Amino acid sequence: MRFGTADIPEELSYTNTHLWVKIQNGICTLGWTDYIQDNAGDVIYLELADIGTPIEVDQEFGSIETSKWVDKLYSPLNGRVVDVNKKITSHPEVINEAPFTEGWFVKIELQSEVGFQHLMSPLEYFEYLKLCEVE
Repeated sequence: MRFGTADIPEELSYTNTHLWVKIQNGICTLGWTDYIQDNAGDVIYLELADIGTPIEVDQEFGSIETSKWVDKLYSPLNGRVVDVNKKITSHPEVINEAPFTEGWFVKIELQSEVGFQHLMSPLEYFEYLKLCEVE
């Protein structure tokens, strides 16, 4: 599925803060969507939570600086950080080049299903992007 030039892979879930979410075997991988990386401009700096950090819904797990703005990254789910993508901390441009593969942020071992109800399907995210374009 596509929205303009942005890919929306159908095997992922999405948040209203433009994170993609992949849940597999109790591990949640988070990354920036194609839509937001394109709109934010070139990623120039990234700071992420350390492995072992407990994370709750809406808790900050990092910050990101692009050519257009600086923003915080918030978790959509509860858990504990079990992996951090070291490649993107030294080469943040990978987030722009491959947001759904090599450009992931963190992996979280899920502790509960809190937050699942707020995840969007690809179609719901597509409809949400239509609203974002109107604003």
